[in-house]
Amino acid sequence: MTHENHPTDLMDFPGAAALERAGRTEPLDPAVQARAHSLILDAITADAAPARVLRPRFGRRRVFALAAAVAAIAVGAAIVPVTDLGGDGPAASASASEVFTAMADITLSDVANGQTITGAVNAQKLTEAYWKTTIRTWVEGDKAHTDDTYLARDKVVIKTQNGRTVIKENPNGASWPVGAGQVAWDDLYTLPTRPDALRRALAAGAKGSAAEQTVRQAGDLLTDAPVSPKLRAALYRVLAATPGAVVKEGVKDGTGRTGTQISWKWKEKWPVHSDHNPNWIVQPSTGRLLERNMEPGSKPGHISQRDTYLFAGPAKTTG
Repeated sequence: MTHENHPTDLMDFPGAAALERAGRTEPLDPAVQARAHSLILDAITADAAPARVLRPRFGRRRVFALAAAVAAIAVGAAIVPVTDLGGDGPAASASASEVFTAMADITLSDVANGQTITGAVNAQKLTEAYWKTTIRTWVEGDKAHTDDTYLARDKVVIKTQNGRTVIKENPNGASWPVGAGQVAWDDLYTLPTRPDALRRALAAGAKGSAAEQTVRQAGDLLTDAPVSPKLRAALYRVLAATPGAVVKEGVKDGTGRTGTQISWKWKEKWPVHSDHNPNWIVQPSTGRLLERNMEPGSKPGHISQRDTYLFAGPAKTTG
C-alpha cells in the first residue's frame, strides 16, 4: 500500500506497536522474500476458508497478524516439527507483556496451521518414549559443556559431552512443581489453559512472592516438560500479565544468538540462601526460549551461570 493515509485498524493486532517501532530493515534475500510472500498469500487464503480454526475468535483482522507471523517464521527459521533453537530476535523495543503475548500468538497460530515449530506436543498423546533436550551449561569458574538429556516417565538418561552415559532411575515418576504440589507427566494435560485459572494454580500456596513462584514454575514447565501448545501459550499469557519484568533488546545467549532479554528482580530470596535473579533470553518471532541465566542480586549485570537451550523435542530412543 502506497497511499499516505493508511487505515489504522490494519495494525490492530498484538505486537503491532513493536512492529511500528522497528524502523527500516535491510532488504531480504530474494529467495527468502519469495517464500515469505507465498506463505502470506497462503495465510490470507486460509483466512477466507469457513473451517479456519481461529476465525471465530479473531475475525478478519487476525489475518494480518498471522501473515506477519508467517513472514517472521520464513525469515527466521525453517518450519520443523521440533525445536531447532536458532535465529535472531526482533530489533524493536517492546514491553514484557508485548513480547510474551506475541509468543503466545505465534504458538497458537502454529497449531491453527497444523504446524509446531516450538517442539511442543500434547503430553497425553506423546507416543515416543523420551522428551529430549540439548542444553549448553556454563557455571562461573568452570568450562561450558553441552549434554543431551532424555527424560522418560520413570528415569532420566544423560549423554554428556565427554561421551559418558548417566542413567538416573526415578521410581516416583517425572513431575513438575505447580503451586504447592507436583504434577506428573501424564497429568500435564489436566492443567488449565485459561490464563487466569493457570495463574491461580501456579501461585497457589506461595510462601513468599506469588509472582516469583509463578515465573519460576512457568519457566520449569516451558524448558523441560512436554507441554501442549495450548498450555505453552497459556503460560506465556500468564507471564505477560506478571509484574516486575524488565526488557532489553539485542542480548546474546551463550552461543552468540541474539534475542530479547526479560529479567525479574526479586526482593525476597528464592530458594533459601540464594540471592540470584533470573534472566530469560527469548525469540518472540518463533515463541522460543533460548536461555535462562542467573545473576547475583549483589552484582547486577554479572552472569554467574547459564542454561542455553539448543533443542527440545520427542525422541523414540536415546541412540
